[in-house]
Amino acid sequence: MIHFDTLRSDIKNAVIELAGDPYQKVTSITFTDYIENDQKAIDFFRDKTLDNGEALPEKNQLEYCCNASILNALSYIEKNKMAQRKAMASSKSKSELWIKLAEIVSALPKHTYPHSLPTNHRKLKDRLKQYLNEGYDCLIHKNFGHKNSEKINDDAKSFIFARWCDRVKRVTSYNHLLKEYNTEAVKQGWKEIKSETTLINFLTDPKIENLWYGHRFGELKAKEKYNFQFKTSLPTMRDSLWYADGTKLNLYYADENGNRATINVYEVMDAYSEVFLGYHISPSEDYEAIYHAFKMAIQVSEHRPYQISVDNGSGNKKLESGNFLNRISHLAIKTAPYNGKSKTIESAFGRFQSQFLAQEWNFTGQNITATKVSSHPNMEFILANQDKLPTLDQVKETYLKRRQEWNAAAHPKTGVPRIDMYFESENEQAPAVSPFQMVDFFWIERKEPITADAAGISFKEKKIQYDYVVYEDNSRSVDVAWHRKNVDNKFYIKFDPDDMSLIYLYQKTPLGLRFVKAAETAPIVVRGKQEQEDLHNEFIKSIDIKNKTLRKETRDHVESILETHKMRAIDYGFNDPILKGIEKKERAVKSEQIKTKKTDIGQYQKELSEAVPSENDIYKLM
Repeated sequence: MIHFDTLRSDIKNAVIELAGDPYQKVTSITFTDYIENDQKAIDFFRDKTLDNGEALPEKNQLEYCCNASILNALSYIEKNKMAQRKAMASSKSKSELWIKLAEIVSALPKHTYPHSLPTNHRKLKDRLKQYLNEGYDCLIHKNFGHKNSEKINDDAKSFIFARWCDRVKRVTSYNHLLKEYNTEAVKQGWKEIKSETTLINFLTDPKIENLWYGHRFGELKAKEKYNFQFKTSLPTMRDSLWYADGTKLNLYYADENGNRATINVYEVMDAYSEVFLGYHISPSEDYEAIYHAFKMAIQVSEHRPYQISVDNGSGNKKLESGNFLNRISHLAIKTAPYNGKSKTIESAFGRFQSQFLAQEWNFTGQNITATKVSSHPNMEFILANQDKLPTLDQVKETYLKRRQEWNAAAHPKTGVPRIDMYFESENEQAPAVSPFQMVDFFWIERKEPITADAAGISFKEKKIQYDYVVYEDNSRSVDVAWHRKNVDNKFYIKFDPDDMSLIYLYQKTPLGLRFVKAAETAPIVVRGKQEQEDLHNEFIKSIDIKNKTLRKETRDHVESILETHKMRAIDYGFNDPILKGIEKKERAVKSEQIKTKKTDIGQYQKELSEAVPSENDIYKLM
């Protein structure tokens, strides 16, 4: 830890005898003691912006920082006498010093010191002098970051950019643009360009390309290429997110006229498992298709999804007005328009089409923009066999079969069958759906109420007559008593358009609709005895007995109330008429009867129907 030069001569000689002359052992390792990281150089090269607007690549930043650190060390040695003596060893002149320093610099390991300093001692000395005079800038190569486009002046660049963006009088290629530019350059006095490379370098510069990309290829293409994209992950449990979308059912069929035709399908898919839960095939993606697809999905799932994601189609807008999607899910969110990447179902559709539907000879092919040959139909074969195309019903059967195969196939990420993934998963925030919720979700409510009459509940839907009655609990016997009490009552009705055999009756209250009863299709009674079966006879008899019993009970109930107040007919000395078809003897007053001719009500009605009106009666009618 003592400087060798400060030792006495006898000690120096002893050291040289034992260890050798230390000045003759000056190496690059000793020189590296003077090399230190230059933080100012690091900051300078990191923040440096080149003439073309770009930053220095990291590799070049490292090179230039290393050059600066080595030159700093050389500068220190040149100014420090003690350092010079260590470096020079036996050297007697400065020229010998620089020869020695150049040897040391050239011997530095490049993997540790990736410098680009000259190895010639004179050039190395000149580089240090330039560095001390000009600073860090002189270490950057003069042509670094410069492109041929820098030869183009600003007016010329503006012309090139405008012509490349022109959507009406389009430039077809770089060669086309080069010819047009050189023609304009002669007129404007600009320097002509010899190679397309100059134009390519200018227009493909990332700062320039993002400006013209939308004008040349379409704004949606530019949006897809340049808009910031989120990194997303799919749900980890079933019913967390359902995607729904419509597309073409990619199978040709023969319509009623024998012509080649296609049809649409609307699918609902669980995002976690990729299981297709519900679908509906129809000519268009309307609200009915969406309604039926979601109805099937919830019937299969038996759970209410947490989130539904749909597009902004007109069918969804109509359902939105009835708050349909919000009723069947916790959240109903529309996907961003013109953003296919936001809908995982489109990717699933593509794989379903290419892996399953493409097995059919009448496959229509996928999207017209598909590039694979296998993604397009063999129209030559299809047209040659157009008379063999399946019917629409056959296509529906085929689609159902392929759809079941998709659900049973292994999920691409887990290797587990999609259907197993779905039903083996649980989601606490996707509650089970009750029967009454199914009614609330999918049954249609008639706007106008229906008035009950003696025949039950009747109304027309799509010009078809429907008749319903209320049956006794756990029985197929009509609840005659309920019907008798509710004649002339008004009921609001909910029904399932897919199954008109059952309806629900509601009454409107200040708090909303109150459920009253369920009604089912009314039985049809054959009038002719010839066609009546034993079941019909038993049904007619049972209803007749119930009607008679209710008539008598009703009359007796009212009579008991009148008796309390002494207001019966017999209390006034009048006779009570018998219940026709039930009773045979009139209930007469206890007092002596006045002998008068009595006329039965049936006889009276017959006489009335046979009576011929007089002239005065006809005049009154007129």
